[in-house]
Amino acid sequence: MIFFLCYKKACGFAMTKGRKKRHVFLTNSRVIDAFRHYLHDRQKQEGILFNYDAALFLSQKGDAFSPNTLQQLFHCMFREARLQGASSHFGRRSFATALIEKGIDIKAVSTVMGHSSIAMTAKYVQNNPVRLKQICTDLF
Repeated sequence: MIFFLCYKKACGFAMTKGRKKRHVFLTNSRVIDAFRHYLHDRQKQEGILFNYDAALFLSQKGDAFSPNTLQQLFHCMFREARLQGASSHFGRRSFATALIEKGIDIKAVSTVMGHSSIAMTAKYVQNNPVRLKQICTDLF
């Protein structure tokens, strides 16, 4: 995934391996500050404001990370955190589920996730038996 960041704004977009453009909204001030510092450091290293044709994050060799490398990195982080069965899409599924559980409508979640249909978003959302029981209880 290639990530592009609006330097002055807290947003960006990512190009997936399928060349689909996804908007990314940064809402955490610590994350925004970390990106700004990182981009400032890259500017000093490369001598240009930012090369929007280059990958945002570079490997130790100075190249873009391959999808396989990122998948292995996530696998190592999940293993260290002792998250059994987590995959590279674990965060996306958890994010979609959390939004739905907070009452965000599925069309908005679908848009934020970058899906072309709510059917795909529905596949990402995990059923929570406790939540389902509460929904049934609230009906009566």
